[in-house]
Amino acid sequence: MRLIAAMSFVMLLAIASSAQAQGERINVQGVERTYLLVGQKKPARLPLILALHGNRGSGAQFARYAGWDELARQENILVALPDGLNRAWADGRPQAQFRGKPPPPGTDDVAFLAALVAHLVQQGYADPTRVYITGLSNGGAMTYRMLCERADLFAGAAPIITNLPDAVARACRPSRRVPLLVMNGTADRFAPFASQSGLTLGHEDALAFWRRHNGCGEIDARRTLPDRDPTDGSTVAVTSYACPANARVLSYVIAGGGHQFPSIAKAPVLENLLGPRNRDIEGSRTLWDFFRHP
Repeated sequence: MRLIAAMSFVMLLAIASSAQAQGERINVQGVERTYLLVGQKKPARLPLILALHGNRGSGAQFARYAGWDELARQENILVALPDGLNRAWADGRPQAQFRGKPPPPGTDDVAFLAALVAHLVQQGYADPTRVYITGLSNGGAMTYRMLCERADLFAGAAPIITNLPDAVARACRPSRRVPLLVMNGTADRFAPFASQSGLTLGHEDALAFWRRHNGCGEIDARRTLPDRDPTDGSTVAVTSYACPANARVLSYVIAGGGHQFPSIAKAPVLENLLGPRNRDIEGSRTLWDFFRHP
């Protein structure tokens, strides 16, 4: 019942935000797909962030929840927020392992997201050398899958508040190294911080997986960020590793953080169910700062 209530709330957010957003459309493999594009919509070869919503969310909902529209205006970048079919992403897990609603059988989201990047590059909107991907929850797991299958498209990635599906990790053969930021909360009941045998790799094991792939060594530096809001029940620790150039791996651990995208500006939502929303960092800006300084 708690999960149903949480997802119902996300649905309400999605419906409310979609009414205020103008979506774009693209046909991929005979299926009409939709996405929201925020930022300067004219040929300018701008940096592009592909931002993937969580299960039962939408691009418009994620834009409002995480402040992507504000960031795009402030930084003169593009953010594309695509919509998953059935409000879900085919992130490589068997459908039986979805805790929310799964995508339709046969959904090829790898092809969709690759086609969307190619479309925005061909239109002259996006710089193909500065394309980045991030995602929340189910969208974060899809981010991992895109790294495994289409690393060639991205100059940086950031799976957020999510786990690496075991099925994806076992088949993962990335074509190149990509700078990676991984962020998780230790009190997340929906994307547990620890690994779940046969199901997902938790925060530390996912980090170890990508550190090996990126050729990283041991810890280079670790620091705890200022506790800007002592009432939010959480703090943030950042760990960096000794990695080759253009292959940096960064860990953000939100001690006491729940299944929430951190934000200073955005109000908490359903904290009694989803857990604390950290208010020490602005999540979207944290990710952009990482992408532009890999």
